[in-house]
Amino acid sequence: MYALLFAEPVLDRDVVRVGTREGIFSSPLIRACAQGDRASIHALLIGFWPFVQAFERAIDQRVGHLPLRPLVERFGQSRVKTFFTEAREAVREMKEEEGSHALLWVAGAKELGIDLNADEYPQLSSVENLIQASTSDDPVEFFSWLAGVEYLAEELSAYLCHAPRFTSAFPSGRWIWGEAHNAHDHHGPSHLEIDEDLARAYHPSSDPEIVGATLSANIRRCIHLFDRAADQIQETLVQPEKVS
Repeated sequence: MYALLFAEPVLDRDVVRVGTREGIFSSPLIRACAQGDRASIHALLIGFWPFVQAFERAIDQRVGHLPLRPLVERFGQSRVKTFFTEAREAVREMKEEEGSHALLWVAGAKELGIDLNADEYPQLSSVENLIQASTSDDPVEFFSWLAGVEYLAEELSAYLCHAPRFTSAFPSGRWIWGEAHNAHDHHGPSHLEIDEDLARAYHPSSDPEIVGATLSANIRRCIHLFDRAADQIQETLVQPEKVS
């Protein structure tokens, strides 16, 4: 089991969650989904699918390729040997988990008759920006970006899974992808805690304020790009219902 390197978090997670929540609650797309608007729900599932799919690949590319030298210089050879084994396993577990989550996203779309493998759906520029930002070679940026996505997934799920008009749009009455991110029953550290721990471990500074500022800036950028993508999805993919 992965053991956190730092006993105390470098960020005030409640503050980050509030900022994340504000963006989600103010999004016309997400609000329309919560009200059960089917066009908006379809747009959400179609528009963000390229990112959900690519995010899994981004994690996969990091498995077995974490840089060793910065950790040896900071923590010493003996500690890093154990740490590196556990860190690789933690990232591998994230990849496997996100892979299953991608399948849950597809399953939710299928409930609504959406084939996400169809070629007819466009990949929007704002979603492409999200994808590009998730492929950073800098481990500090990459892991703090993973943390940002985790904040978004948890807050989006908490909002929509508690919106009866949204969940009732699915024949099963459930959004299973959201339920997977809305659960907080972890054996050991959560993905969010591991993401922040790894970002902090790779940061060249040991000053918590400097590290916290870096992680906070990266997470805010992630949330900002998500908000922009939600706006473009709303403007591009949500078609008004025809009046018969």
